[in-house]
Amino acid sequence: MTARTAMRLSRPGKGGFTLIEVMVAIAILAVSLVVLLGLRNRDVQLQSYARDMTRATLLAREMAETADVEGTPELGYVEGDFGPDQPGFHWQRQVTPFLSEFIGDKVREVRVSVIWGPPDDPQAVPEGRVDLSRFVEVKRK
Repeated sequence: MTARTAMRLSRPGKGGFTLIEVMVAIAILAVSLVVLLGLRNRDVQLQSYARDMTRATLLAREMAETADVEGTPELGYVEGDFGPDQPGFHWQRQVTPFLSEFIGDKVREVRVSVIWGPPDDPQAVPEGRVDLSRFVEVKRK
């Protein structure tokens, strides 16, 4: 290596990154972090929705089971909430006769809906709903 080549390689300002390159790298990093944080927030929302959906499904199954265990459910529509143990969760139950030419009126359809939303505002738009249908045999007394 000659002295002239060595001087060219050791000149100040010829090595490293320029300011514009550093700024572009920081901008790319910033955009990437914003996207990743947005994905994380969406993940937390979906996890909360899945938890509420599971809870509502279990509550709906419990409501349908109690309708079967308590005997023949009365025809009609009733609604209510699950009390302070399950804030924000409300239920609706509709019992209709299931008429068939083969079985007559020996079966009733029990439709249970569990709706959830903000616990403090019953007028708010619900966040989710689970519907469940179950057929119950009419028990003669």
